[in-house]
Amino acid sequence: MITMFNWLYALIGFGIGWLGGSAKAAEKKGAQNKSLQLMIGIASIAFLIFSATFGLQWFLMAVVEVIIGAVIGIKMSK
Repeated sequence: MITMFNWLYALIGFGIGWLGGSAKAAEKKGAQNKSLQLMIGIASIAFLIFSATFGLQWFLMAVVEVIIGAVIGIKMSK
């Protein structure tokens, strides 16, 4: 039973994924944003580690949130 779900953490995970997806799509269009991608990568790893401290189910939920954000970010940038 999931009783600890927090919309703020979901929004943070989605936002990190969305930024990563948008940055990757912009790179394909010729933008030079390697440092931005590095910062987003570090933030996503930190978010996943933070979520994992609450348990495996929250780590998996965070992975899903980041992936959904990334897919939407890529689709919006096309």
